[in-house]
Order: sequence, then C-alpha cells, then structure tokens
Amino acid sequence: MRRFQAQAAACVAGSLILGLVSTSALAQTKTVRFLHNETDPPSIEFYNKAIKEFEAANPDIKIEMEAVSTDGRLQKVLASINTKTMPEVFKLLPEERFEFARKGYLVPLDDVVAEIGTQDYVEGSLVPVEGKTFDIPYTLGNYGVLWQRDDLLKAKGLETPKTWDELKTAAKTLTENGNFGFIFPAGKNRMASIYLSAMIWNAGGTYFDKDLNVTFDNPGTVKALTFLKEMAAYSPSGIGSYSYGDMINVYLTGKIALDIYAPRLAANAAANTPDLFKQTSAKPMPAGPSGVAVKFVNANSFALASPTVGSKNVDAARKFLKYIVTGERLERFSLTAYPHLIPPLKGVQEKVIKAGAAEVLGGREDMGRLSFNTSNSLDFESEAGAVFKDGKVIRSGVVNPYIGSIVARGIPAEVVQRVVLQGEDPAKAAAWGQERMKRIVDDLKK
Repeated sequence: MRRFQAQAAACVAGSLILGLVSTSALAQTKTVRFLHNETDPPSIEFYNKAIKEFEAANPDIKIEMEAVSTDGRLQKVLASINTKTMPEVFKLLPEERFEFARKGYLVPLDDVVAEIGTQDYVEGSLVPVEGKTFDIPYTLGNYGVLWQRDDLLKAKGLETPKTWDELKTAAKTLTENGNFGFIFPAGKNRMASIYLSAMIWNAGGTYFDKDLNVTFDNPGTVKALTFLKEMAAYSPSGIGSYSYGDMINVYLTGKIALDIYAPRLAANAAANTPDLFKQTSAKPMPAGPSGVAVKFVNANSFALASPTVGSKNVDAARKFLKYIVTGERLERFSLTAYPHLIPPLKGVQEKVIKAGAAEVLGGREDMGRLSFNTSNSLDFESEAGAVFKDGKVIRSGVVNPYIGSIVARGIPAEVVQRVVLQGEDPAKAAAWGQERMKRIVDDLKK
C-alpha cells in the first residue's frame, strides 16, 4: 500500500513538474503577427511553408499570419494604429512611409539592411526617412508594360503602338463586335491614382516641383486627362469601378486588345487562360507627349511596427522579417506570380528570370526581362521635379513627404472620375485637384 502511495505521489509530482515546464515553455514563446496583402493562392502557399520552416528553426517564435485585400489592408492598418494593436510585421505602402516614421509608428531597420547588403538592392528601392531606413522591400511593382493581343492586331494589320497617337488609333480600330481596344481603371482607388500619375509623367508633368510646390495644374496633367477621356470611348463601360484585379480579369475574358498594366497579367493568363496567353505579348509602354515612356514602379515592402502602436515582440519580428525577404525565400516568393513579383535584390533577379521562363512562361524569357526592366520609372515619392529629356527620366533626387496624404485621400482618382465619368473639362478638373492638394500640403507644413 505504501509502495503504491509513493508511486502515486511520484506521478503527481512528475505531472506537476511537466505542467510547470509546459507552462514555462508556453510563456517563453513569442508571437509575431504578420499582415500582408499577397492573397494569390500560390503566394499564400509559399508563406505557409516558409512560416512552418521558420518556426521549426525557431521553436520559441510563433508566426500568426493574416492576408487581406489591398483595400482591406489600409482599413486594418488604420484601425490597428488607432487601437494600438498593430501587427509586428506588416505591408507598408510607400506613401505611408514618411508619416508613419515621423509619428514613431515604425522601428528603424538599418541594421537588417546592412546585414543583407545595401549594395545588392536595386537603385531607388531603399528610401530613407531623415537618414534612417524603416522598411525593407520584398518585391518591385512595374505598372508600365503594354500587353497586347497579337492575333487581334495581326487581323487588322496593326503594329505595336509606340506613341499615344498610335495607341489611340489602334484602340479605335480594335473596338468592335463586343471587343474593346483598351482598358484603364477609373474607380476611386489607388490603382486609378497610379495610372493617372504615369499618364501625367508621360505627358511631361509632375505633381510637385523640386522645391515641393504643388504643380498639378500643368499642361501635362491636362493632356493626360484629355487622353484618358478619349480612351474611355474604346474601353468597357465598367471602368468607373475598375481597380487592380479588373485590369487582369477583364483582359482574361478575351475581349481586350491592349492593356497597360503590371506583369501579374501574364502570370494569371499563363495559369488560367493558356490559349489566350499564347496570343499575348509583352511590349514596351508607348511614349507620351514628353517623348518618354515613363513607368510607375514602386517597391512593396514590409515594416516593423513600434511598441507605440501595440507591437510586442520586436526582436523576434526582426528575425522573421530578415528571413522572409532574403535568400531562397525571396527567390521562391518571386516565382509564385512570375513575372509580376520582381525581386529587389540584384543577386536574385537573374536566377528568377531563368527559372520563371522555364517553369511558368514556356521558355518566353523575353517577357520576363521586359517585365523586370524598371528603367525610366518614377513613383509617388520620387516624381517631384522630375525632367523628361532625350527619351529618359531625370529624377531631381528630392523625396516627397507630402504626396502620400494626397494619394491616401484619393484625390488623383477623383480627378479622373470628374473627367471620365462626369464629363468635366480636363483643365477645370486639374485646377480642382491643384486646389485640394495645395490645401493638404499647407496643412501638413504648419
């Protein structure tokens, strides 16, 4: 009996010790919340696998991932900031960088960038704020590729358009029998703002000059708005609500002949409409009145939220962030939507181009190389004071801290809608946009 009681006591003691160990181990586990908007199934599959591998190598860290739509990401981030419940690692938009950094919402990442290798990043992909780097790019987005239906152009005896005038002529010719010559986004969303921006630059204008004065009301803006108003006649009637996905999905119906958009179109066409993909080519974007074909190219990046807005495990998050944006993970991720996801590390790009041509594009390496060509490009932060000369973009080197607030309020997209949907005179709409933008900048400068 005594022996049985001793054994029972030992079992109880062992259970208590095991329970204490388990509780202690649980208490030491650090949870890192990870928010992004890469919602394509292959990208989700990649992240799930990478997270599993990271957790196996780091058993004291648990990653909680949340993937939301592009529009849903903004709502989630703003709500989390207000309630101080920000995820440790999150997708940061370029136009949020300055405001978030200056308000103390972000953790500096210069040490991580130095460990990865500053010189390996594509020029312009790292954007410091007052001398510090607050986000690390994981892909570049190039919205300046012309996707064309070779069969439709050939049937009409048309060559690839190289200028706006040729593009308009081709679109008009190709709009018939339920088919449309062109497509562009005119919804009140960030994609419409991106699209208008590229058109303004192609027409020789900018939102700001090099001294950061608002210059939106310029001849280039009026030309860009006039061009979009004309092109609406050769586009589907639904463009008033179009955003990112529509630029792809509507093309995949087979009803669109010409589409200036990002390389995700090719990735989706290759996966979902292989017959249509065979008839699709990637061509350089037609040049506007400036004589330059200016692409909108921006870095998509991840940042670390600071404890100020609710981040709890910054050191663990820093470790995960470095893991997810480097080496084999960056290469694998870039192939999940090839050739859309352009790796920002030069040492990875060539590997991805070769692998992508073989695995995704049926040997069409030229399509990947054109998609990866990010020369002659601008984005919201770098466009101030840019000059367009001799077929090239010359950046002023000024980084704009104000334009983010303008884009976040949807003012460029609203200007597009006033002209394309409401029939307002382009010059009047440009003047309206100028006044609204100047008011915002004046408030920010106070």
